[in-house]
Amino acid sequence: MPDARKSLLVGLKTLILAGALAVGTNAASAQYQYCVEHRDLVAHLSEQFQERQFAFGLIGQMAIMEVYVADSGSWTIIVTDVAGRSCIVAAGEHWENVVIPTDQDA
Repeated sequence: MPDARKSLLVGLKTLILAGALAVGTNAASAQYQYCVEHRDLVAHLSEQFQERQFAFGLIGQMAIMEVYVADSGSWTIIVTDVAGRSCIVAAGEHWENVVIPTDQDA
């Protein structure tokens, strides 16, 4: 990936986080401090990075973790609380899917 594209990616995701600083967080999402409404974050990931949901998993009964991935290899991991506030917890490049044959242990 060209350095300009990578810088833009980092800059845009940083902009989301900076904008979220201006928005208050509730107690469940306060640990991350950079949270916005789920629909707003998902729309931004789709429109700006062409990332779509790849996987998700429950974190107890209080949150869900989602992985968003683009064909370009960019990826973002978010956590959403029961109030619908989503927080970016990690983002990067060069996502690769790994297929584990059914006859092998993970």
